[in-house]
Amino acid sequence: MLRLFLILSVFAAAEAKAAGCNATMLSITDWSVGQASQGNVEITVRFKSNAPKQIRMLQGLAYFYDALDEPIGALPVGPDAIIPAGGEYTEYRTWSDHLFGRLLTLRKQDVKTATCVKAVLYEDGSKESF
Repeated sequence: MLRLFLILSVFAAAEAKAAGCNATMLSITDWSVGQASQGNVEITVRFKSNAPKQIRMLQGLAYFYDALDEPIGALPVGPDAIIPAGGEYTEYRTWSDHLFGRLLTLRKQDVKTATCVKAVLYEDGSKESF
């Protein structure tokens, strides 16, 4: 069952990246990973907003790839992240090491990141979908 979950997660990550999204609204400025407990890793990802207004809610993903462009996995961002225009936001997640365990052994320079924002609700109530 776990193997099926992992396969579906990687497939969903690849599919979401190919679908319509805004890849520049958020950028990943830093990330780290550590062993949280047996079978789990703790991932910290820092994002910078390139949005024109403060974000009140968003639907997005953060992707991790190795140096050969093989997907490692994708993490959801938010959804209730409040991010000032031009500001930063840090996401903390605990995830299975079956999916993200490679991040513990790979060199940081051998990991590429990307973001995909599918929808955003700004503080002023306006919405955008991509």
